[in-house]
Amino acid sequence: MFVGLLITLLLALTTGIGFIVSGRLAHQRRHTLERLQAEQEAIVGKERRMFSFLHDLGIAISKEGRESGLHKLIVEGAIKVTGSKGGVFYAYDEAKNALVPRYHSEQCAPLIRLTDAVLAQAEANPSSLLSMLRRQSVAADGGMLGDIFMGRHPELVGDLAGRPDLNSAANPFQQNITVMTGPVSSGGRKLGLLAVTASLNERRYSINDFEVFSSLVEQSAFALANATAHQEVQTKRQLEAELQTAGDVQRFLLPEADPELEGFVIVGRNRPARILSGDFYDYVSCDPAHFGAVIADVSGKGLPAALVAATCRSALQAHACKALSPAAVLAAVNRQMFDDIREDMFVSMIYFVFELGSSQITLARAGHPDPFLWRKRTGQVEEVKSPGLGVGIDEGAVFERVTKDHTFEMESGDCLLLYTDGVNEALDTEGEEYSEGRIRRALAKAAPEGATAVLDQLMEDLNAFTAGKALHDDVTLIVLQKI
Repeated sequence: MFVGLLITLLLALTTGIGFIVSGRLAHQRRHTLERLQAEQEAIVGKERRMFSFLHDLGIAISKEGRESGLHKLIVEGAIKVTGSKGGVFYAYDEAKNALVPRYHSEQCAPLIRLTDAVLAQAEANPSSLLSMLRRQSVAADGGMLGDIFMGRHPELVGDLAGRPDLNSAANPFQQNITVMTGPVSSGGRKLGLLAVTASLNERRYSINDFEVFSSLVEQSAFALANATAHQEVQTKRQLEAELQTAGDVQRFLLPEADPELEGFVIVGRNRPARILSGDFYDYVSCDPAHFGAVIADVSGKGLPAALVAATCRSALQAHACKALSPAAVLAAVNRQMFDDIREDMFVSMIYFVFELGSSQITLARAGHPDPFLWRKRTGQVEEVKSPGLGVGIDEGAVFERVTKDHTFEMESGDCLLLYTDGVNEALDTEGEEYSEGRIRRALAKAAPEGATAVLDQLMEDLNAFTAGKALHDDVTLIVLQKI
């Protein structure tokens, strides 16, 4: 009976111990499941925040396509996704080889070395530190940020106070701080550096946090590269539109039509090599009895040459009616233009004047190619030579001593051709110039048919000679025929 009672007690004790062990195991399993569930929810939460971040980036690029605004969005998104306290984005300035802060959040710990003066000022006025951090660029090849930027790989700094290149241990602003930071680059192009910070008293970054941050850096690089490309395209389109508008305005400055003159036929044509032209021609009614015309070529190309051309045309219009001497008019234009023309630029011009119904032409040449004169009586082409210096080369004294009026006679049927060097220097597919000889032959061939035929012949010959390819310089022509 005693043995039976002992066995019963042992069975009961074993059963109790079993219940206790089973309960503990169940509690451990439940705790493990809860921990795993919490970790899974944390990962899912990060994935959702990352998806939201990428979604916001996509919308920002489609709406703006500009870097401005994206830096703030990237930093705030990185803070939210990684559960950090603060963040900063430094853009890379290649010209200065520096990292420039584009957005520095208020709660981001300073990631640069702080001088004693800055620390003293920050202790007296904490807001001054943030103001300094938002302005202070750092070297792209030195210090903690520079080393990480040049290393081209993200880095997790467990404790900022342990960095030897910072004075973190000597100030409260960089103590108990953990950092994740990484260089942002796309296709070999360095764009900048992203960093997030947190207090070690509140959290420590895990391996998963670092992996998420590294992925976020890559996505930020992709977004910024797209934004940069989009902005460059938009800027190019805007510039092209502005240049096209400027070209339209410039063409309005050319004569609307060739005038009808007593005793003469005059025609002109301008064909720019680009949207904007450094050439121009114009007509001037000096008085009821006299008529003038000008052809000009500004050295250089593009917008600078076009601006000088417009200014020069206005100057000639202002001075043309003050004197019947072409040399005197060009002298006045030169004095007015000299201070406004860069040292590496000048304007070649020919301005001529004649009395309506007469046969006498007076011209002055300012460094321009000599015009050609076809004589109907002989069928020969002559060069009309006269001395002259380009506008803008000399302030006045030398220009006026060199540039003189030249007067000659034109008989009925004679044709005077003025051209810019875009004609004789036009190149064929082999690199050979059209040359003055071809200009002479085209003039001699077409002159018997009149002034318009000369223009048409020259333009047709140029197109054939260059095989229709774009001209490398502007082409401008004036033909004057004596009736």
